[in-house]
Amino acid sequence: MVTSLPSPALTADPLGQRLWQLFGGNPWDFLEAPTPSPGDKPQWRTVKNYPLRPRILWQRWKDATTLIGVRFKSQTYYALIDIDAGSPYCNPEAIAQLRASLETIGITRTLLLRSSHSNGLHLYVPLPESIKTFDLAVALEECLTTQDFALAPKGQSLTIANGTLEIFPNPKPYGVEKIIHYNGHRLPLQPGTGSCLLDDDLNPIGDKLDRFFWLWDGAASHQDMDALREALKIGRDNRRKKPRLSRHPNSTIDAWRADLELEIEEGWSGLGQTNHLLKTIACHGHVFLGLAGDALFTHSLETATQLSGYQQYCRHQHEIEYKVKAWCKAVEKYYWPLGDDPKRDTSSEQPPKLNVNQQRAKEAQQRIKKAIATLRQIGTLPDKVSDLAQQLVAIAHCSLQTIYKYANLWHPNHIQASEEARVIAQSESDPAVVEPADLPQSAQPSLSPDPPKAWSKGPLHTQERFMKCIFDPPLPQKNLPERGVRGEVQRFPQIAATPAEPFLPYGEAHAAIQQKVQALHWSLTQVRQFLAEHFQGRDRIWDLQEHELTTYLYHLQVASLAPEKC
Repeated sequence: MVTSLPSPALTADPLGQRLWQLFGGNPWDFLEAPTPSPGDKPQWRTVKNYPLRPRILWQRWKDATTLIGVRFKSQTYYALIDIDAGSPYCNPEAIAQLRASLETIGITRTLLLRSSHSNGLHLYVPLPESIKTFDLAVALEECLTTQDFALAPKGQSLTIANGTLEIFPNPKPYGVEKIIHYNGHRLPLQPGTGSCLLDDDLNPIGDKLDRFFWLWDGAASHQDMDALREALKIGRDNRRKKPRLSRHPNSTIDAWRADLELEIEEGWSGLGQTNHLLKTIACHGHVFLGLAGDALFTHSLETATQLSGYQQYCRHQHEIEYKVKAWCKAVEKYYWPLGDDPKRDTSSEQPPKLNVNQQRAKEAQQRIKKAIATLRQIGTLPDKVSDLAQQLVAIAHCSLQTIYKYANLWHPNHIQASEEARVIAQSESDPAVVEPADLPQSAQPSLSPDPPKAWSKGPLHTQERFMKCIFDPPLPQKNLPERGVRGEVQRFPQIAATPAEPFLPYGEAHAAIQQKVQALHWSLTQVRQFLAEHFQGRDRIWDLQEHELTTYLYHLQVASLAPEKC
């Protein structure tokens, strides 16, 4: 998980602490090189496998055999203009003109140094507060190009070409395939390198680090920050202007891609932007870079944590990995790489699908039908409606409320009414087919007020086409059980406020189970295996709850009727 790192251990030297404060903002991807001989160029290399620490930076800076360089992070307290020794700007007149140009954007004080024995120049721009690195880079570039200064070509290495000057931080492009870092620069006034402070006539005035910091603080306090902020805004607005889109068929896609890259390049500018930026980064990576899975997650995480304003405004740094992973999954489900087949079917010809509740209701009805059919087949239908409902609860794995909700599938009154309606309809269509003696007890003229008793004489095999339909006619002449009456409307029994009693008392259930097991002549291993198969791995009877004993007894009854299947 990406979290805020603890403050690293500082060196005891106050100068080392101040050096880290100014130039240690980005400890990753720092630069180092052996100190070259006079006239040779340094062979810089980027160190990527571990971060720079305050004490290491101070030790390397003091080491005359090693050069040390750093890169900018998303926020900065300074800028640097690097001028090669052979450049036409490496003279007092050009430096004065350069400083005058910088004053047009509010930079009124600078520090001039000789960078090394090569006699190149470094013009530092100290600032009193932290500002966005990219905004400063764009503002400096626009300022100097407006004043007809020739900048180093894009992609120029740390060694500057003759006849040019280079800006640090550089207005780097947005990295599409990988993260692009700001260019790195060497630290000032390293011992043995020839670096020193210069006056306006380019004469050395010392190489002490404490004087450098004293001049730095004085210059920073005199900057016109109001004018600089205005220049930052103008430069960034000019950078945002896009060329007119062509009428090419892919212009919409190109515009979308440009918009995504612009948003990513902008980074965080305030609070409450984390979700929007994470979605934008993941969408760009998946659609236009073709990334997916771990590659998309790694790309999105690295990009987000390197953007401008992340450390200052993102309030989810402690959980950034979880949020990045969630957005990557969401983007992969909704978007697809450019050129692939769409993942979403927008056709309206597809038949509507059942929602989750409808699907569950359908499955519950099927289980109830299967349970009542099984009880009829083995001939164990109880006489009491409440007992029958309890057996269905155990066998169909439904709640009592669900069982009574679909009472038309099992309740004797519903089944009887459906059968009577079928017989009466058949007799009206062909009176000769049905004799009065063939009518059910409740359909004959001598209708008894008591519920019909034909149910207990044997299983009632209702035809399949009638079992599938849901027929619930009003029964004005029937006397429903008192427990099902609620007010003036006749209804089936409602769900009880407290759990119903088990089908058999605890002692009776245990005795009946023991008899069934003895009749089956099972070993203890067979009994435990039978229990585990029917109760999700629980293989001891004392692991069962009281209401599950009835279910266990039911399964034993089925096993005794068909032992070869168990």
